[in-house]
Amino acid sequence: MTRVVTGDAVSFTFSLARINSMRRPFACALLLVMATACHGMFDVSDPTLVRDSDIANAGGANARRLGVAATLNSAVSQIMSDVAQITDEWMWDYPAGQSFDYLDKRDSEGFEANFSTSDEHLGALDRVYYMSSLAIPAVRAYTPDSLRGDFLAQLYAIRGYAVLQIAEDMCPGFPLNDVGADSRPLFSGPLTTDSAVALASALFDSAIVYAHDSTRFLTLARVAKGRALLYQGKYAEAESVVASVATSDVYQTDGDDYNILYDVMRPRRWRVGSAHEAVGERKGGNGMPFASAQDPRISLIVGGPSATDTTDTLYRTTKYPDPNTPIILAGGIEARLIEAEAALHEPNPTKAFAILDTLRATIGLDPLTVPTTTDAQVDTLYKERAFWLYLTGRRLGDLRRLIKNYGRGPESVFPTGAYPSGGTYGSATAIPFILAVQQRSNPNMTTGCSVR
Repeated sequence: MTRVVTGDAVSFTFSLARINSMRRPFACALLLVMATACHGMFDVSDPTLVRDSDIANAGGANARRLGVAATLNSAVSQIMSDVAQITDEWMWDYPAGQSFDYLDKRDSEGFEANFSTSDEHLGALDRVYYMSSLAIPAVRAYTPDSLRGDFLAQLYAIRGYAVLQIAEDMCPGFPLNDVGADSRPLFSGPLTTDSAVALASALFDSAIVYAHDSTRFLTLARVAKGRALLYQGKYAEAESVVASVATSDVYQTDGDDYNILYDVMRPRRWRVGSAHEAVGERKGGNGMPFASAQDPRISLIVGGPSATDTTDTLYRTTKYPDPNTPIILAGGIEARLIEAEAALHEPNPTKAFAILDTLRATIGLDPLTVPTTTDAQVDTLYKERAFWLYLTGRRLGDLRRLIKNYGRGPESVFPTGAYPSGGTYGSATAIPFILAVQQRSNPNMTTGCSVR
């Protein structure tokens, strides 16, 4: 059985199988709306349509809200996989003569040319963005007073999170497509990274204003706002906005969606002669020693011998031990790391390293030695960020911020030099959006990445 849910110009098709595959709270809310909206839904004169008026109620508004959260939850593990590949978090190990992964090799042109049928990174986050445009007015209109503020806070925070992740990950020139109050599409022109970060920051402000009782939603809004302020170089403001976030606070996915980070790194027999994904180990010369450090924040298991050098042992991670392991999108540990970076800019390295050492002590790691130079202090801070935030989608934003805010050269922070299975690493410092995919629906997109 299939029902078509329509707005004026936006339609979504749901089958029972599709509903069963959805995140459970969203599916239940949607079924409730479908079951209770009998006039229009099951009217024999028009049995396939659910009009906007049929879900113009608190249940319909909540279904839209849950749909936004579910869409983000289902997208983030793929987003984080892409970030891991283009940075130093993961490395592909290919036998001689096998093809390579274009993101792993930092090959923008190859990626765009070979993945022209879908744009899962930008497209998934774009869906979160425009779905929130439909959910926010519904929640504003129909949600009871006791819940309205927190539900709006969540939606604005998720909307901002999607924009910020796009800005941190994608090359400039990307679109942010939306829908208007009449449900008609609003096609974006190309955006700069700076303009998108500013938009995200404003959305987090709205979330903070609306939040009433929910610590979770405030945690997402405040920590993500801190991320945006770090990018903008507003360190004192970043420190202030995260100050009230407790180190134990988290906003995470609920575990109902399949976590592909488990699938890629799950314990399984190492197949000789096959390509493997492995924990990065000084990838491209500049990468972190994620494997050799044997750090508890990475949680390693032996994978097997490298295909390119059988004397070298590669590792997998058990950070996500099963396919339903939640992913932390924002939390108190990241808030403390933001405070540490702000302290370096006071400048107060003693304060910064005291924050880092307090975090390290929680898992039994020894205190750090405070380097004597500013550059070395930044290096240590970003190494700590790399290990604490491993496989959470932060690493690409961090590397790009080292270039933008600290004057580092791209080839000093990204993997570079000889690529293990042949050739050399490319020059990409961001994930390219796929122009051919974007042009199918957006007439304003005429050029690709403005900066590689």
